[in-house]
Amino acid sequence: MNRDLVAEQRRLSSLPMFFVGGLPRSGTTWVQQLLNAHPALVCLGESHFFNDLVPTLTRAVELYGQRRAEGHDTWAPTVRGPGSAMLAPMMHAAFVALVQANLDGRDTAGLVAIGEKTPDNIMSLGRIWSTLPGARFVNVIRDGRDGAVSAYIRFRTKLPAEMTQEDYCRAYAEGWTKRIRDARALGRGRRYHEVRYEALHTDPDNAAGELFRFLGADGSPESVRTALDAASFERLSGGRKRGQEDSASHYRRGEVGGWAEVLTPAEVEAFETIAGPLMDELGYARAAG
Repeated sequence: MNRDLVAEQRRLSSLPMFFVGGLPRSGTTWVQQLLNAHPALVCLGESHFFNDLVPTLTRAVELYGQRRAEGHDTWAPTVRGPGSAMLAPMMHAAFVALVQANLDGRDTAGLVAIGEKTPDNIMSLGRIWSTLPGARFVNVIRDGRDGAVSAYIRFRTKLPAEMTQEDYCRAYAEGWTKRIRDARALGRGRRYHEVRYEALHTDPDNAAGELFRFLGADGSPESVRTALDAASFERLSGGRKRGQEDSASHYRRGEVGGWAEVLTPAEVEAFETIAGPLMDELGYARAAG
């Protein structure tokens, strides 16, 4: 069947956009898979749109403007390059093109929103909302102690050899605190939604339903259950049950509270000394009471 690319592009251009982010190993991939399993949503995997493509396009436009201002290779009246205020429509079109390139056979007729997940989106909120003011943002929040354990195991081959797990807990706590606080501050008055990793475990139907409705999609029990089944840990991990560990897999254990079996008291203290106040605000109980 031949695709009508122009009609497809026109349809995608009319849809609201959303972006998903969070701390490393907070469950953003799980949320992306869950959203993409809903028939009315497209949520791309890690495209790094805002920390790769947008800066690249911006530099290209700036260079073009500079070359035109200098009259490079030009022997007649030339033009001005587009200013920064004119970039938003270009970025909107670029994201539509990115989604269109990754539809993988999806029909656009039933879609209500298109989006993308990159964890670093949480650090690009200013750029996201200055470029696409109407965009929605989903912040995936997980107990930072679980996040620190999972991230240290996943990334330790890329870390300095001398960095201990205690050092990493301290560094992760600093990033966890700053990024969540910054996102909450920027999200005030915006289309901003938080989804807890833990809630997707303990109350998945309500957590997923709220998430879908935030994005304008059907949050009925039937739609929620279908998406949850498609994005279950068992399916994503290739058949393992929650708690069965595969350190080489992106889906390592898929559980809540595993930090208590891994972190030493000193490592817990290193994290909680920094992140304790935000843990209290978010309702994560400190080990020290």
